Amino acid sequence: MKKSLSLILAVIMLLGMCVMTSCSGGSKIIVGTGGPTGTYFAYTQAVGKVLGEKTGLSFDVVSTGGSAANLKGLRDGDYKMAIVQNDTMINAYNNLDPDNFPKAITNFSVLGEVYSEVIQIVVKGDLKGSVKTLADLKGMRVSVGDVGSGVYNNAKELFAMYGMDIDKDIVQNNLSVGDSANAMKDGNLDAFFFTSGAPTTAITELITAMDIFLLSLEDQVMADFIASHKIDGQYEVYGVMPITNAQYACIPEGEEVKTIGVTATFVVSNDLSEEDVYNMTKALWENIDAIATGHVIAKSMDINAATITIGNVPVHPGAAKYYAEVSGQ
Repeated sequence: MKKSLSLILAVIMLLGMCVMTSCSGGSKIIVGTGGPTGTYFAYTQAVGKVLGEKTGLSFDVVSTGGSAANLKGLRDGDYKMAIVQNDTMINAYNNLDPDNFPKAITNFSVLGEVYSEVIQIVVKGDLKGSVKTLADLKGMRVSVGDVGSGVYNNAKELFAMYGMDIDKDIVQNNLSVGDSANAMKDGNLDAFFFTSGAPTTAITELITAMDIFLLSLEDQVMADFIASHKIDGQYEVYGVMPITNAQYACIPEGEEVKTIGVTATFVVSNDLSEEDVYNMTKALWENIDAIATGHVIAKSMDINAATITIGNVPVHPGAAKYYAEVSGQ
């Protein structure tokens, strides 16, 4: 009798543990982000904490190689949610970057655009007089992010607009933003790229450690870049997004660094249910203040931007349901 009772209690405990840890795999959501010192990781940690509290789902926010790695992870089932650059997302969905995405990745959909992220080109301060455009970085030590990442693609395409090949015309480094900042402090790097929300912790900390500046892009280069990346000749993936002293103290007050940017976008696996994604979307937009206590970039979140169709990538039915409700449609 005691053995039978013990067996029953063990089964009950196992079932309880199964519910808490989602033996069905339905309630634990692994979320792909970016490097551990970048905005994606820190911001999504704040989002995951709030979404977990409000939805009852479990969010495991992990550091990754960035947008391209996240989309491949969604394809392979490693992640159920991720934050990505909208340009990389569109390239993956439409097979517009066959070197990075040999086949289109279509098993995901959009939860919402959350904030703008800009291409930041950081240069060590003693080069300010000699480096005025990207062309002046020829032969120098430049970090362009992980191969295949959104940062890498931005750098590769921008250098190409100056007739430069990043495999030949610079001493290429493939470092995270944190490692890039450390390499620059150690005197091993002349410049680095990072596409992210501004300010970014690694860069603000670098400003306190040494003299740096952010490189502006020329108006014509930005216009040509934006025009060349339109989807179906009409949807502009990129936009002009200046950076000012409000983001980085190294930029003089009253001046701005001219650059271009995209939007950081949450995407989810199509395997997630309409109910779960509806609850996630609702929790995201109705708790911005709570998220902002975890990361300041949340203060720039705008639900009106989140409802914009991103090329031809579909919005998840659960997210679409929430957006329809708040718009009164």
